[in-house]
Amino acid sequence: MDNYRFKYQDAIKDKIKEHLKTASFESLEEVRLELADRIFSSLAIVAKHLNWPNIDRETFESYFEVVRKEVQSNHVTTIRSPNLLSKNKSTWLNNSRENEIKWNYTERYLEYLRGQGRAETVVEEIANSSYKILSKLADPKSQSSTFIKGLVDGDVQSGKTGNFNAVINRSLDSGYKLIIVLSGIMDDLRSQTQARIDKDVIGDGKGVGLRQAFGHQGDESVFQVVSITSEEADFNRSLAGGMPSLNQANIMVCKKNVSILKNILLWLKDNLPKGATKHSLPLLIIDDEADNASLNNEGHKGQNYASKINGHIRAILGIFHKKSYLGYTATPFANVIQDRNSASEEMWSISEKSNKEITESLFEQVDNLFPDDFIFLLDTPTNYIGAHRIFETLQPSKKLPVVFDIDDYTADFPSRVMENGDDIIGVERFDNKQDWENKVGKFGCYLNFTSFSEYKKGTRASKAVDNFPIDLPNSIKDSVMCFVLGIAVRETRRKDLILSKVYQPHNTMLVHISRFTSWQNKSSKLINDFYSDIETRLKMDKPNGANSIYRKFEKVWSDYCAEIVGSIHSHLPENYVDDYMQPVSFDSISPLLADAVSNIEVLALNSTTGKELKYQDEKPRKVIAIGGNRLSRGFTLEGLTVSYFVRSTNYSDSLLQMGRWFGYRPGYLDCCKLFTSRDLISKYDSTSLCIDELKEEFKKMDQEGGTPRDFELRVRKHPGVLQITRPTILKNTTSVKWSYQDSLIMTTELDISKEKISKVWADFKGVVSPLFSAAKKNGSLLTATVTSKELIRIIESNNNFDETRNNLIKQYVNKCVEKNLLTSWTIAIKLTGTASKDIGLGILSPEQTGLPEDVQLAIRTGPSQEKGNHFYDEFIKDQRFKPTGSSANIMTGGTDMKVALEEDQIRLAEKEFITQKVSEILKDTPNISKEEALIKAQRKTKPERIYREKLTQNQGVLIFYLFEPHYVFNQVPGKVDVNIKSLLEERGQLLNEPLVGMAMGFPPISRKLDPCGEYVKGDYDLEIPDEDQDEASDELLPTDAEI
Repeated sequence: MDNYRFKYQDAIKDKIKEHLKTASFESLEEVRLELADRIFSSLAIVAKHLNWPNIDRETFESYFEVVRKEVQSNHVTTIRSPNLLSKNKSTWLNNSRENEIKWNYTERYLEYLRGQGRAETVVEEIANSSYKILSKLADPKSQSSTFIKGLVDGDVQSGKTGNFNAVINRSLDSGYKLIIVLSGIMDDLRSQTQARIDKDVIGDGKGVGLRQAFGHQGDESVFQVVSITSEEADFNRSLAGGMPSLNQANIMVCKKNVSILKNILLWLKDNLPKGATKHSLPLLIIDDEADNASLNNEGHKGQNYASKINGHIRAILGIFHKKSYLGYTATPFANVIQDRNSASEEMWSISEKSNKEITESLFEQVDNLFPDDFIFLLDTPTNYIGAHRIFETLQPSKKLPVVFDIDDYTADFPSRVMENGDDIIGVERFDNKQDWENKVGKFGCYLNFTSFSEYKKGTRASKAVDNFPIDLPNSIKDSVMCFVLGIAVRETRRKDLILSKVYQPHNTMLVHISRFTSWQNKSSKLINDFYSDIETRLKMDKPNGANSIYRKFEKVWSDYCAEIVGSIHSHLPENYVDDYMQPVSFDSISPLLADAVSNIEVLALNSTTGKELKYQDEKPRKVIAIGGNRLSRGFTLEGLTVSYFVRSTNYSDSLLQMGRWFGYRPGYLDCCKLFTSRDLISKYDSTSLCIDELKEEFKKMDQEGGTPRDFELRVRKHPGVLQITRPTILKNTTSVKWSYQDSLIMTTELDISKEKISKVWADFKGVVSPLFSAAKKNGSLLTATVTSKELIRIIESNNNFDETRNNLIKQYVNKCVEKNLLTSWTIAIKLTGTASKDIGLGILSPEQTGLPEDVQLAIRTGPSQEKGNHFYDEFIKDQRFKPTGSSANIMTGGTDMKVALEEDQIRLAEKEFITQKVSEILKDTPNISKEEALIKAQRKTKPERIYREKLTQNQGVLIFYLFEPHYVFNQVPGKVDVNIKSLLEERGQLLNEPLVGMAMGFPPISRKLDPCGEYVKGDYDLEIPDEDQDEASDELLPTDAEI
């Protein structure tokens, strides 16, 4: 009957999808009974026709509920079409060629995805985006030599593998004969990628092949692609020698390993047609994690230099007439600022030893791997949980309270240590002088160190031989117990989920504490000992005993789990529905803990243990995975719930890649937790914000018909990129240019200490207010015009930009003024906030501000006290306020930026915006009329950039916002945060001065005129070398460090 159960459920799903074609998703709940009646009646007819066994109404209802919840949890409102920057706007894939191609592999794959329960919106997006990517690759049937290089940017764990498997299927249909997938640098990732390709493309008795077999096992009119590699075996030259002809379709999945790539190159040379120097068959290289190991770290020396992996990839491409190189990454910064050298004037030399003789083979190389031809930016489905759901972003969005700030790990997992006689003690890490002053203060001290220079001399980076860890910090013990609690919560939902196609049978915890394998192995033993103890006690202790382990679990539940499990739906973004996540109490899961804790595997995954982590759906696993680099890129940890992450690194783009906790979590998002340090949270925030800004730039360039070269220049000039990109990419450059042109800068983080608030307010009254003596009222804003010198004086006064940002703004404005740019500034103050006149300061009079008008203060609400809200922890511990959620923007509205424009400029800006939105809506929404699209477009919020980009090159805008402190500090009557109230009383902070926010708008400045600022190399380098510096080179694979 089970087989028929799934047939019935598939039929019900088809009927629900049919309903949703003509009705809104929200209507599904409203018409549930009526819809169920209709489907039940129609299925009775279907069952009779197909000879299925009859089912009663009760059985039908159980099937219907399974499908309804699955459809809701998989529901995606929209996925925007991918954005594209392309050098060449034409394509070989015209209507005629499209009709010639038999899309056998593609259609089979798309049907397979539907059968796996993927939402139709997602399947359609995969179909469309893979078609567009194929259309930009080289024509496999071209009669002349051709070479295309492209890049696809998609979020971490968002489904890039599914997309490039669609591209592989399309490339096979269109005529590519050899596809080489370069899958990371670790065996685990290569094996995992091979397994996905076996299911999604090859289909030899599994995956797509169970839906429809090709070749001699099925439809003989369709060729069967041959895999040269397998899940167990990477490329092997001797085995490949016995493979069938290269003229048939072949695929291989290989590590980015010097030896492997060398052997591929020699094998390709050995199999050249007689008398030929290059292969004529079309080649596609797909480079997964393309910013890792593939880049040329030697390119700065000149065009004749290449790091080994980069040189081998370019030589493989060089041995083909028709070829495409397609990179995939979630952090494209390094890819677009890598070298763009010409082809080497020298041949690429490879030596090999055979019969005690060394022979040399010479190869031509292509020029570089820069994506000259195109860059695609993939959008994510609305049910994707990425950095934007957790960390700082440009636009307001609900944040999930899943991040726990921990500070007790330094003694056990230190990145820096101090020698104290025979003892080595872990100490806190300070990256540079600025970091020291932020955390310790200019005249503060840490241990016996009174300055950063003393600290730097008296400490050193930790080493693999240092004896750490000796014990486990309490935070890691709590995280392990959270993992067990999560298993128990998921068990209560198993009955509902197991019959659906979104069921995830595995439970995984990630522990990433150091790159040192010796530390990983010691941690594994300590965690295993702790796990064994709680396993024993859960079996032996009485649940109600005074010192029972159950009481400890109850406390951990209260501290970390109860709040989010009980309120998860209030934190979910709009249209994110997951009825599997029903609230549970500790009492209901307590009896399940003994079973939940049983059979958990504690695995140290590194080169010294030789252990592997492979998942099989039919064999559910519960794993605590302890590792470093093997778990930091590309590798998917199935059913990941709890992550303990304290490994320090200065490369924030790599840090984002290490975030394995992003992705899709149907039925268990409320079980997910991230335990990490405040420093790493801050780096995640800055990286997330920088990526958000560059994505917006990318989309704008797409609308303007931009090219990859345009994006490269914008990335190179974006100040934030220099703080998050690996320095090897900028090696040997004496300076790096950057620009604030066409950008909005806001005080996204406010220092809320008593002293800082007072200094900023005093300088506002003393420096800013006098500039408004002859001000004009412009709607809700008070405005004045000032010179660049007066603007610089404002920037030099106390304000809420950090010191580095202030210096960069000054430098950039001064350079612009030298070219007669940014000479005139409109400054403005928002007069109409929403603060109540009866709460706190409310409305400030001219006597209080020095301004000619009253100012009603604006509201920005402080972070909520809920567990797992890292913004609250920063507010309390660091006295830093980062507006989030609906308060995320310092600007109270995008229309404020029109303050410097004339009426005709405003009308033109808004007309162009509406026209653009109508075009986007028509593109992304099938079957919608122009009239309906216009109505939707007119409802869209107008962003500030549409006005800012109408400014002339000599205009700038600076807007001030004054915030009522009682809202910021959550001291509004009836909603008082008692913790913050106690801290205010301790500090003697009276909330009698407003907080000052700033939004600074820079106009577009032409590339020719933009003077750019300049980072002189060294000025902004980190003064404490990063622990991962040795990982910058790919000459030796960046494996975890060993003793």
